[in-house]
Amino acid sequence: MARVSAIIPTYNCLKYLPKAINSVLKQTHQDIELIIINDNSDDGTSAYLETIDDERIVTISTSGVGAPQARNLGIEKATGEYIAFLDADDFWFPEKIQHQLEFHQRNPNLAMSFTNYDHLTEDYKVIIDCFSYWSQFQDQDGMFINIENPLEFIIANNVIGTSTVMVKTDVFSQVGSFNADIKYGEDWELWLRLSESHQVGVMNSVQVGYLMRASSVTQTESLKLRNLQSIESILQYYQNERERWNLSPTTFKIAKARILEGYADYYRGLQQNRLAITYNMHSLVLAPQKRTLRHLIGDCKNLLNPIF
Repeated sequence: MARVSAIIPTYNCLKYLPKAINSVLKQTHQDIELIIINDNSDDGTSAYLETIDDERIVTISTSGVGAPQARNLGIEKATGEYIAFLDADDFWFPEKIQHQLEFHQRNPNLAMSFTNYDHLTEDYKVIIDCFSYWSQFQDQDGMFINIENPLEFIIANNVIGTSTVMVKTDVFSQVGSFNADIKYGEDWELWLRLSESHQVGVMNSVQVGYLMRASSVTQTESLKLRNLQSIESILQYYQNERERWNLSPTTFKIAKARILEGYADYYRGLQQNRLAITYNMHSLVLAPQKRTLRHLIGDCKNLLNPIF
């Protein structure tokens, strides 16, 4: 079996980092190197990493370069045939890498794969899995799915969790790595760039736990408008180039509807229910979804019965 390089960037995440590291070291597939990029943490992460005695671990210290560039440094250092990413507050299920390698070895042309993942509370209780929330792959029984037209799929459905992704290492020399100049969505932009000319597949099972941290939610709320604008700019690039890849107009309707949902969520957080209703209605017109209708009904109730 092939060697896999796991890359964990971390910044002040000591509370969760041990679980992430252990989930890598306890994989059923053992030919793994773990590259941890400590990006200027001041919470005791450095001292903790010095206590770990495992020859599979490589540590890199950086001075606040940010997660995208930290991952890029990990990619440069990696020696494995495949590279898998893991955020410091997420964790892998024990057989994740074994199953993904099986998928890739069954499909030699597969450049990248990803899996389903659970959204968890801070005490690790399951909220919902990603594919159920976004209504993806629910009608498909197979565990391994090769995605037809991966570029169109990833434009329309931004369901790829970074901590679920595994990529053939040599692909990065062809498509490049994370664009650290992008303010938000640099992972989505890389998956799109990769899917322009490579095959992408999905493992239709939950293999990762994704923590919904209160501090992360708060931070995302304060930056959500900027983040949405960044996502829109990435989408606009592909819309401008749609004839180059013969992309369907329906693809962009679905993608735009998801962005409109994001704007509705942003205004809902500001308790501006009228704007939330407007954006949700526009989203429903473009691509009707039950979840959007549920949010719209909730926004209407909040407008009629405001909470002071």
